[in-house]
Amino acid sequence: MTSHDIRIIQVFRVEREIVVKVRAADAQAAIDLQSESDAPAFDDPGWRSSWTLENEEVVEA
Repeated sequence: MTSHDIRIIQVFRVEREIVVKVRAADAQAAIDLQSESDAPAFDDPGWRSSWTLENEEVVEA
């Protein structure tokens, strides 16, 4: 029996969400303002991530 290199490839879908406060006259105006602005920094601790494994493949390396 011999050793073999095997590659495992995983494909994930990641959904991220964050709740931010936006000062505006109403909710639609707040949405419009945020849509025109940058999202908070990628590493902002307010972000929540959800990972879903979509596919896994095992092949010879």
